[in-house]
Amino acid sequence: MNESYYVANVRERDWGRVLTIALAALLAGVLAFSAAQTAKLKAADARIAAVVQKAFYETCELTEGMSVNFRKLLVAGERGQMQALLNDITLQSQGALSNLALLPLGQETVAATLKFINQAGDFAGALSVRLGNGEMPEESDFETMESLSRSAAAFSVGMGRLLERYERGEAVFDGEGFDPSNAESLYPLTNPAAEYPALLYDGPFSDGRADGEFKALAGLKEVDEAEARRALTAFVGARGLESVEFTGESAIPVDCYEYALRLGDYSLSAGVTKAGGKVLYLLCDSAVTQANLTDAQAVDAARAFLLSRGFGDMEMSYSSRYEGILTVNFAAVQNGVILYPDLVKVQVSLADGAIIGLEAANWLMNHVPRTIEVPALSESDAVARIGGALTPRGARLCVIPENGGEYLCYEVKADSGSDTFLAYIDAITGAERRLMQVISDENGDLVM
Repeated sequence: MNESYYVANVRERDWGRVLTIALAALLAGVLAFSAAQTAKLKAADARIAAVVQKAFYETCELTEGMSVNFRKLLVAGERGQMQALLNDITLQSQGALSNLALLPLGQETVAATLKFINQAGDFAGALSVRLGNGEMPEESDFETMESLSRSAAAFSVGMGRLLERYERGEAVFDGEGFDPSNAESLYPLTNPAAEYPALLYDGPFSDGRADGEFKALAGLKEVDEAEARRALTAFVGARGLESVEFTGESAIPVDCYEYALRLGDYSLSAGVTKAGGKVLYLLCDSAVTQANLTDAQAVDAARAFLLSRGFGDMEMSYSSRYEGILTVNFAAVQNGVILYPDLVKVQVSLADGAIIGLEAANWLMNHVPRTIEVPALSESDAVARIGGALTPRGARLCVIPENGGEYLCYEVKADSGSDTFLAYIDAITGAERRLMQVISDENGDLVM
């Protein structure tokens, strides 16, 4: 064979290999670049989806708040209380407008909604200024409030239905299934029939007072992990307790030992304070699908549990049922006066009455003996100070938390039509300190 031919043939094969390797490397690079770009696009899509979701949830929350505050305005008994509600509406409208701008709906879809929220915010701001200048609302103002209240309520319910569809996984923001020309608003999106989302439990003052100081733990000896475990075991009770496993320590909101428990059919987590070995919380990680007990039986079980654990005299505030669990809010009582800062939430399994949840942070933060003043107002004086649109049903003395302090008040329960409100009249000064609306459904109550 000709030598030059052989050399040329070898060179040709080598170049073929080099070309193949080069093409393979180029392809690998292209694929890697494509994968990187795809990952970046997915990450970007996820960030956009998170922004949209946050904006949507906040819009629902803010419009619900506007609706409730407009209803409160119609029954508020004092100019100062009305001004506070109007200021809240102004801020809520601003927040709703900012969040609506982030939803991928297009200007034509939200135009009427933006107009309504703008008008509501402008009205609230203008009336607040007038009240601040010493004026009182006129009859036309109350007519406007009534109109805005109805519109806000309708829109809030519609947003609630839309939220349920969104949480079922429907693509409610893809522009399909609604006619943008139909009033050019979000309302076409909210028309399909759906159940209003179940209200989460929130009794009055459930946020309590949280200044970081745990008064009930002050001066208590620090316990070690073994002592904390024994305290937790005694608190939960031996019945059905299969295991208690130490899982670590935490410092939020107070220094604690953390545990995992097995209580019969329930898996629980728990926190025990290092100061004094007090149970801060119990959380259930198991679902409860059966309901063999009535709500009244579950409330009795919760009350008996608290009494046997040394919580003393407690008054049930509100309760709410979710699937097979009843959550009950209790407040401490001193000399017949309800202490709303000293709250304990208890969760009871409706399957068997087991105590599977407890939240005692407010109790441990606030529960100390109070020096309760003698009211300067009588109960009838306090009732006379509520708004004229309200029909009182009863009153009782309580201590409420507000702006880092505590105030002795009469809690006046009253109705306006089918709506129920709680007005808190300062028992010393006569000022209306708070006005809340009780929103009830088949599962319980929400107080806003």
